[in-house]
Amino acid sequence: MGENIEKLKSKNLVRLESGGKNDGCWVISAKDEEDKILVRSNGVATYIAKDIPYAAWKLGIIDDPFNYKVYTKQENDQILYETTLEKNSEPKQNFSGEEVITVIDNRQIRLQKIVTDLMRLFSDTDSYIHLGYESVTLSANTASKLGLKTNEKSVQMSGRKGLYVDADLILSKLRNKIFEESKKRNTKLDTTELNEIAKSVSVGTIRYEMIKPDLDKIISFDLDTSLKIEGDTCSYIQYSYARASRILEKSDIKPNFDDDLSNFTDQYEINLIKKIATYDLQVNDAANNLSPKVIARYCYELSVTFSSFYEHVMVLNAETDNLKNSRLCLVSSFQSTLANALSLLGIDAPVRM
Repeated sequence: MGENIEKLKSKNLVRLESGGKNDGCWVISAKDEEDKILVRSNGVATYIAKDIPYAAWKLGIIDDPFNYKVYTKQENDQILYETTLEKNSEPKQNFSGEEVITVIDNRQIRLQKIVTDLMRLFSDTDSYIHLGYESVTLSANTASKLGLKTNEKSVQMSGRKGLYVDADLILSKLRNKIFEESKKRNTKLDTTELNEIAKSVSVGTIRYEMIKPDLDKIISFDLDTSLKIEGDTCSYIQYSYARASRILEKSDIKPNFDDDLSNFTDQYEINLIKKIATYDLQVNDAANNLSPKVIARYCYELSVTFSSFYEHVMVLNAETDNLKNSRLCLVSSFQSTLANALSLLGIDAPVRM
């Protein structure tokens, strides 16, 4: 914090108050608002005083005071580190970035505006971006199942009020529910395979439910509706992928993309081809506008288009072998495109549901 205070002093951005209600406090001027206290007269730093060095650390503006040690290894073998002030044998890590996107809900928008303006002064670029979103709530039904009593339609979690649930608890509830549903549908699968399905769908469900709303809409999470296999849910999308996988599994030929693929005439085929073809445009749109929701919406629309194709077009029983191959190529293209889109959201594409 000291290094940041000195930088702020050098730019005349902070001052030590010597009278009034903020006597003895280090304060920073905020445009069109009251001064914000950085350090109270008793030496205690406020939230914003901690957010400023944190932002500067992320951008590499200040010297990194930390050492690092391994926290855990994820299933994709990526190592997660935790900071420590103790010296160890682990090599020094560098997690700074040329551009930093900080995802914090809109209740912090005023403080994040100050941090953003300060980082612009420190780095002379717009390299620090606050991506705000509305608060996350639990439906009354879900809150009740998780042990939170309420008379409202939804519960906004609050640590100060003691209204909160652990993400692991929700994941556990989802996994158990998905495991049992998958067991009913797939009686030949063993426990290991069912657990893999339960994990993929539960993690995907939470990710999708957090991503799909507009940033200015309150996120209301419901355990039951989020797992429906119809409508705008991750389960519906993953089920579409599993359905395509099943078609390819049951086929007696491997899709041959070198064959003549000029025989698509059915409107449902054309619709699916057009939707697949917009993938790159959707990715660029999401990246340029910092909006993963664009990819979530695309996954859903692509799945809906595939479902219409599946209901109206014969694939395995196509009239000719050439047409069968063409349609299998289309199913394969849908499958790979959806898997790629889901991977951008950190969501698995299971072949069984």
